Amino acid sequence: MDLGKLLEAFRDRVVHRSQIGKRRLDRTATRRRLDFALRDLGERYHAFALAGRAAVPPELSDLVGEVQRLEEKLREQDRDLAQLMGDHPSTT
Repeated sequence: MDLGKLLEAFRDRVVHRSQIGKRRLDRTATRRRLDFALRDLGERYHAFALAGRAAVPPELSDLVGEVQRLEEKLREQDRDLAQLMGDHPSTT
């Protein structure tokens, strides 16, 4: 194989690898947008369900209950943290 063909094969491989990298980045960006959209959908649905504007199918009732338990736990942790921070104010 002469040098020209070797360089051409190397260039083709570099181009191919960069195309793979670009497709992976595009897929990651799309996955991230989907994750945000699903989170937003879930948060909105949850708000509607709490307000009585959306029915909760039986298949989702356990998940809705878990979300409510986690929200309450987060509120408790926020209260505990606020109390700790109030007990020992920062000097900085």
